[in-house]
Parts: sequence; C-alpha cells; structure tokens
Amino acid sequence: MPRRLIRAIAAPAALVILLGCAQQRQPGYYEAPRESTQSDAISRAKGDSNNRTPTQLQLGFGDQAQTPAPDSPAAPVKPAIPPPLAETHTFLGTVPCLDQNACPATRVTLTLAPDGQWRARSVALNAAQTTIAQMGCWVLTSQDPLRIALRIDNAQTKALLEFVNGNTLLVRSFDGRQTRLDYRLTRQPDTDPIKELAKQPAQDCTAPGT
Repeated sequence: MPRRLIRAIAAPAALVILLGCAQQRQPGYYEAPRESTQSDAISRAKGDSNNRTPTQLQLGFGDQAQTPAPDSPAAPVKPAIPPPLAETHTFLGTVPCLDQNACPATRVTLTLAPDGQWRARSVALNAAQTTIAQMGCWVLTSQDPLRIALRIDNAQTKALLEFVNGNTLLVRSFDGRQTRLDYRLTRQPDTDPIKELAKQPAQDCTAPGT
C-alpha cells in the first residue's frame, strides 16, 4: 500500500481517537474545583458553632451559673419539678400581723427559683416602713395540694405556702404562726431579683423534694 494512502487513512483515525478522549473528560476538567453548596453549608454550620454561647441557668436574682451538658457525668440529677416552680417567678402580697396585732402588716415580695432558692423582701406597713431582706431554700411538703416550706439555713421555717394555681400562693403560716383567714401572694409579670441580697452568695440548696 502506498505511503500516501496509509497517511491519509491514519490521520482521520488519530483525530477520532483524540476526540473520543476529549469527550470522556468531565466538563470543567481543567478548572479548579469550586466550593459546593453542601460544603459551604457545612462551613457555615461550623462557624456558627464557634459562636455558641455556654449553657446558662438564669436564677432570676442577677446571678448566672454555667451548667454541665446533659450527658456530662457532673450533671445534677433532680426529681421532676412541678410546673409552677419550674421557672423563676415573683409573688407579691400583704400579710397582716399574726401576733395578736402586736406588729404592723407586712408587704411581702417573694421570688422563687427552680433550683430551690428563694429570696424575699418584707416591708412593714407603718410609719417606719422597716425593710427586711431574707433568703433560703424552699422544699416541697406536699404534691396534692402543692405546698412548699420556705426555710432559712435549712432549719428555721419562714413560711408555709400552698399553690392555689400557677398565679396564686395561699399563706398557710408566716413566721411560725398559722393564718386563720386567706392571705394570698399574687404572681407578678416581672421578676424581682431582690437587689438587697445581690452581694450575698447563692444558697446551697439540695434537690427540691418532699
């Protein structure tokens, strides 16, 4: 076969082979790979996680304490807290003198926190308007009806209170004296941190329970 004829046949065949190879390469083969939507989303998610704030428990008294993750060995184990006590709330009301009228009535502001702490401000309704701020731990004394005791230094009982509902507390006893009539503390829209006790260390209350 003449060399010219061989060259004429070989040239088109080589061209077909080159075209076939070129078609097998994916589009953008020679371009630098671009970041995909999925990788961009992963990157953003990682960036957001770096800005995550630590888990905090708001006590309602101006104090914040970090709590361990739920799966941490140091995480405290507490019994279920009834709904009216599961969040920090402030209650306000007037308690008359229960010592045979030997003292003035008292305006009481009481703040209960779910970790077992309570703080209160008592203002005497007389000319002197003496103010007393106290704090301690509350404990459940009954589930049905729902009742709690306010204790000072985990010993002395300041008051016995009963939840009429989530917004009303019935005073059963105050300063060691039982009430004969219904005196109530009503839940307030805002939480009062009882600033008079802001510099006092938080109470070491055990897990609230009966």
